[in-house]
Amino acid sequence: MIRTSLMIAALAGATSAVPAMAAAPACPGKTFDIFLAAFAANADIQRAHVADPLSSGQIDAQAQPEPRMVTSSLPRAALGFPIMPLGAERRREGLEMRTAPKGGGKFEVVLAKPDTGYQLRYQFQPVGACWQLSAMTDETM
Repeated sequence: MIRTSLMIAALAGATSAVPAMAAAPACPGKTFDIFLAAFAANADIQRAHVADPLSSGQIDAQAQPEPRMVTSSLPRAALGFPIMPLGAERRREGLEMRTAPKGGGKFEVVLAKPDTGYQLRYQFQPVGACWQLSAMTDETM
């Protein structure tokens, strides 16, 4: 009986020492447009709403017989933030942003510089009552 009580006490102490799961970050918007405005304006919001790992693609212009897309999975720790250029940089670089729904609560955001080959594509998917950047591709040629 005493042994069982000691074991229960030890187990209770061990479980209280287990760190609590981190709460999901608050969603910065109830609609995707509001979420995207906050995501595109703040590196901390970007950091909180990026998949780990993030699917990343880039065109290999040296591939033969023709350029091809190369994809990889990058852990969040290896990403540089902001992952999407913030407002001042987008304006300075003349980048235009277009958003398109992809069904199932998913959205695609394209940043492009008109009359150039510069194009970045961001894929967002719903996670709970919010969204998360799940993939990005650099299609710049």
